[in-house]
Amino acid sequence: MMLQLYIQEVLFKQRVCVVPQLGTFSVQHFPAHYNSQTQTLTPPREQVMFTQQWQDDGSCVEWIALKENLVPAVAQRKFEKYLEELKEGLKSGTPLVLPGIGQLQGDFAGNIHFHAEELPVEKASLDITPIHRPENKTDNKPGAYTPPPTPVPAIEPIMTEEVEDTLEAVTEESGFKWWWAAIPIAAVIIGVGIWLYLSNTPGSGEAAPVVNTDSIAKQHVADSLKQVAIADSIAAANTIQTYYAVINPHKDSSEAVKEQKKQAKWGRTLVIYKRDSLFRTAVELHVLPADTTPHLDTIRREFKRSDIYLEH
Repeated sequence: MMLQLYIQEVLFKQRVCVVPQLGTFSVQHFPAHYNSQTQTLTPPREQVMFTQQWQDDGSCVEWIALKENLVPAVAQRKFEKYLEELKEGLKSGTPLVLPGIGQLQGDFAGNIHFHAEELPVEKASLDITPIHRPENKTDNKPGAYTPPPTPVPAIEPIMTEEVEDTLEAVTEESGFKWWWAAIPIAAVIIGVGIWLYLSNTPGSGEAAPVVNTDSIAKQHVADSLKQVAIADSIAAANTIQTYYAVINPHKDSSEAVKEQKKQAKWGRTLVIYKRDSLFRTAVELHVLPADTTPHLDTIRREFKRSDIYLEH
């Protein structure tokens, strides 16, 4: 069918395709959206919309004239014939299938409903799991951080002047035949010297205090997590984010497009996005989190409505 080929060829090249006396097809872009409740990230996607409103710019007749090598007057009559066949098929309840786009379905009241196909560029939502930083880095679980053991200083031998002099004397006199008599004396002197050294050392009789390295490590981790949380909150408060001031939710995409065009006549720009099976018309805001309230109040005053709310 010629009109079917026209829609398929023109829509994805120009993102808008007008079929006079039938309606308008358009490709809408929906930005990425993060749902904090389900912790999922919906990627950006393209969605084909249809509305029964149209404004003839002559493109359809020109396309038929080029495809069939016809003069404009003959191409116009051809177009009217193709359009009549299409409408007769919709009145009989037979859907018009547009491969890669969707299908048109007529009803008894003469209305036309459009059921869009999922475009190949659309991806499934991504599950995002929050990263939990470890509370205790001393766990023995696989991959857990274990602090290195505190090095213990080597104990040097106690050496006093008396002991050093005694050892030198023993060494010098070791060549004499009476060296065996000096050994008991040296042992007594060494014992006395050690006793004097230990008795003069403050706190020598007390056990050395034991440092609880686990408590120190836990406190260090807690301080680090607190600093990271403060830094994250400051960064989030100083980052411009995207919000949507929702004007109206619609069950049908054609109603959303109709409201979008109506508001455009008043100089207001609305975006359309789908959430929870509803097509929402909204004003897109790029503001700091602290500035959302005054912007929302401004939009409510402009539309003279108090039920407008924000979505992130």
